[in-house]
Amino acid sequence: MYIASPRHLPSIRQLHDYWTLCRGNRAMPRRADIDPADIRHLLPNIYLVDIERAPFRVRYRVVGTSAVEWQGRDFTGYYLDEMRFNKPDELMTLYRRAVEEKIPTYRSTTWPQPNGATRAVETGIFPLSEDGEHVSQCIAIEDFEEFRDPAYLPWG
Repeated sequence: MYIASPRHLPSIRQLHDYWTLCRGNRAMPRRADIDPADIRHLLPNIYLVDIERAPFRVRYRVVGTSAVEWQGRDFTGYYLDEMRFNKPDELMTLYRRAVEEKIPTYRSTTWPQPNGATRAVETGIFPLSEDGEHVSQCIAIEDFEEFRDPAYLPWG
């Protein structure tokens, strides 16, 4: 499920607000505008990815510690299309849309867990540009809530 704005988990909203502040009057900020010290509390859930255009590929440059923990591996240096993620096509579509439209993109989804719980996962992807025209990287965040009742969704 796609959402139009970061209205649910506070971490997604906070990164959206910070990205907006950093971009100022531009379409998107540069990587140098993002100071990790400003978003220290979000870093465990942050991804920094490089965008390759021909062919379109997403390469993980930085993967936050929480992401490594709940994915069970560090995929820094790997490409999205090399990973066995839940719904990788959805994720690739989000990155492609952020790059082509030069706008933040969002997703809300659920992942069943082996322990019987379900994770409600929200993703926010925010484009970065060194020249103000072409997206060269994206900063992304994933956050989740775990629950046992399949009828409960935190954004419902």
